[in-house]
Amino acid sequence: MMYLIATLLCLSSFTAFALAKTPHYKAVFGTRPDQTLSQRYLITAWIMLLLTLGLNISQAVGYGSLMFCGQMALAVLLLGVMLALRPRWVRSLFYLLPATTLLATVLFTL
Repeated sequence: MMYLIATLLCLSSFTAFALAKTPHYKAVFGTRPDQTLSQRYLITAWIMLLLTLGLNISQAVGYGSLMFCGQMALAVLLLGVMLALRPRWVRSLFYLLPATTLLATVLFTL
């Protein structure tokens, strides 16, 4: 269950990385982001990526780093396909990922 939370965090992180770039943001939302919004997305993405790494390593030191690499590859593949084929779906993903991660965290702690 912790690996599911880490995977959702990793996917959220790479979604924020993609939305920090002007072409991806414009494809998803139809407008250009301002500089402060892009900066916030980048900072948030790095924090979530480091949280993912910390969460994976806290589960198992050697295996956690391997899981982190796999989660990054899965997140980039999924997001790349989505941005290439259906960029508007990333908007739904952008809103659903935090809620899903929060729900998984609450259900895991019960």
